[in-house]
Amino acid sequence: MSSFAHELRKLRVEAGNPTYRRLAEVAGYSASTLSAAASGIRQPSLDVLLAYVGACGGDTAEWRQRWLELDEELRTATPLAASPSTVVAGDLPAPATGEPTDAGEAAGPAHDRPASPPRPRKLRRRLVLAAVAVAGLAGTAAVVPLTQLRWGPEGATAAAGTTTSTACPTTATDAAFTAVTYGSGVHVRSEPRRDQGILYTIPPGCVLGLTGYCLGERINDSTSQTPDIRWFTLADGGLIASGVVHGNPPTGLEPSRCRGDRPGPATIALAIAPDGTGPGGWRLSATGTHVEIVGFAAYYADDPALPTERRWHQIGMTGLAAPPFDLTWKPDHLSVRPGTTAEIPVAAVACLGGGAPTDVLDVRMARPDGSSTAEVLPLPADQRLAARRTACLYP
Repeated sequence: MSSFAHELRKLRVEAGNPTYRRLAEVAGYSASTLSAAASGIRQPSLDVLLAYVGACGGDTAEWRQRWLELDEELRTATPLAASPSTVVAGDLPAPATGEPTDAGEAAGPAHDRPASPPRPRKLRRRLVLAAVAVAGLAGTAAVVPLTQLRWGPEGATAAAGTTTSTACPTTATDAAFTAVTYGSGVHVRSEPRRDQGILYTIPPGCVLGLTGYCLGERINDSTSQTPDIRWFTLADGGLIASGVVHGNPPTGLEPSRCRGDRPGPATIALAIAPDGTGPGGWRLSATGTHVEIVGFAAYYADDPALPTERRWHQIGMTGLAAPPFDLTWKPDHLSVRPGTTAEIPVAAVACLGGGAPTDVLDVRMARPDGSSTAEVLPLPADQRLAARRTACLYP
């Protein structure tokens, strides 16, 4: 176990020795979880290991095999005791299905049933392109391409019908980013919606090279239970829902077109009114064109005694079958206390999913009486960016 942990720490050093906090931004796990993984105290979960290795630009297939060998060794060494590989609930994502359904939808085939309730930990596991991660952590702009994605002889194709491949695809060349399958695997479809036939199913534990993404049916993220309309594109043109894999496109990568896709958000408008359920709150309502997911954020100081130290705070993110997108916000549940003359900037942002804001937003000033200003509040570029990112954060 100590040797395994030493090699993990060595991998981080070889990646430019990023801080665990910086690694956490890429891996999708907390800095303390990643630090514990390399401490040698106990065996980390396989998901945590793969996220750690991927964020450091390591070979996830090689480290997966190392983990399996270590797991077998530890189980053999301690047959009567709890295995060191036993993982607390917070280390693993919720059991996933190929494409989770929205709450209340009738159960379908095994891969289309609703996801189980989320684990206490809600952060989505993000594993971006290893080379991009290394470049980013080291502070360089280099991008090392992956090899061309090819299927082994056992990989299924669309012509072969709906089958499950027994081996992971081989990774190499024009991938823009990567994602990892988990749970019971992931369905590959010809169009970005679940009413299309399944081309084939990729098993769990595979690192996939992805060439881009398009927009389609809203799917609830299996880990965070947040809505997501992104569908990732495989090298063969097949599409997988973003919500059922661990991975995110790099910042700045715009959606591309695919057959059967939907248009992206074009406009959004925010309305603020007094909360009718009780005093001291606002009802936030957003409508827009081609908007399916809305994130809300407010700009205030953590300590009301220090009003100049303000920053953006997420209020919530919602995706409904149809607009308006409503949230009730009670500032007294946070640390802000509106005074008789206090006005708080509130933003409504059209999101593509958790961690995926668009530049479509509307900002208004919320007043203590529950109303808002009629005029749109212009923001400087840095505040606009901060509002967008905060509103669409994973909860």
